[in-house]
Amino acid sequence: MKKKVILLSLLVIVFAACFIPIAQQKITSIKAPFLNVYTQLSDPVNWEKWRPDLKEKVLADSTQISVQKAPSSFTIKRKQQELNVIMNEFSFIIDDAWDSKVSNYTYIVIPDKRTSVLSEKLPKTFIIVNEKISLISYLIGKFTTIPLSDTHIADLKNFMETDSLRYGCRIFKTKVPENNLIEIKKEVLAKNKFTEAAKMLAAMQQFLKTHDVKQVQPLIAQFLPKSKDSTQVNIGFYIDKEVKGEKDVNFVRMPKGGPLYAAKFKGKFAERQKVYGGLHQYFIDHLYQSAILPFETYLDNKLPASDTDRVNIQINFSAYF
Repeated sequence: MKKKVILLSLLVIVFAACFIPIAQQKITSIKAPFLNVYTQLSDPVNWEKWRPDLKEKVLADSTQISVQKAPSSFTIKRKQQELNVIMNEFSFIIDDAWDSKVSNYTYIVIPDKRTSVLSEKLPKTFIIVNEKISLISYLIGKFTTIPLSDTHIADLKNFMETDSLRYGCRIFKTKVPENNLIEIKKEVLAKNKFTEAAKMLAAMQQFLKTHDVKQVQPLIAQFLPKSKDSTQVNIGFYIDKEVKGEKDVNFVRMPKGGPLYAAKFKGKFAERQKVYGGLHQYFIDHLYQSAILPFETYLDNKLPASDTDRVNIQINFSAYF
């Protein structure tokens, strides 16, 4: 009888021990400025961008998602799913009950003090991840899951370090292709920007014919808002030789080989602004300065006739290095 009691007691102790909470910890480095990482975590709207499981539900039906905000916390809900985040200085305490999984973990966000704005263009940020799990879950997880996979730290790192996810477009470095450029610049009524741009393009094409000059790259353009009612329209051609400008056509020498950071866009003309936003944020994050205002390369050599016209363009931001 005593042996049975002892055995039963041991089994109870072992069974209870399996449910004793333990903490797993991991330090992850992210190649992004501290403020950018902190901003992603402190705003619930951003969680819907970098967490694939949240983004999936938002894209499926955003009306099913609700967000409740408080001064130092927020909650994201969808039916029986719920994500609670409490912010305490540089710590984010997370109760995660999403997609039939329940987990509790903490992010502690720390800037990399070994780097500075002067020594590195894109400093690192460290995140200490602590996850509370039971001993039995820990033992099972040793053989079946990736450590700390339920904390989504890999999703955050991937988002912050992948340009196409972070900025919404693939950004690449290229160069000014030619030295010689002719251009027409004109401030027009905003409502007439497309018709005026078409006239300017026709004048440029006529200039090529009368001056025996060849266009050597797709046309470039800028549509720059000046005021509520006006737009600055600039149209340009890279050409094969130096010429003398006349009337509205000006000759400009460009710094051939000068650095450009660019992204391609296919879609409605008015929707290209999201790529501008991504490139602008890229420059902020990398501490780049623009040498000239951004311009667009029309890859099919065709200007839009309206805001809803589809375009195939490359948006270019110039830099000093």
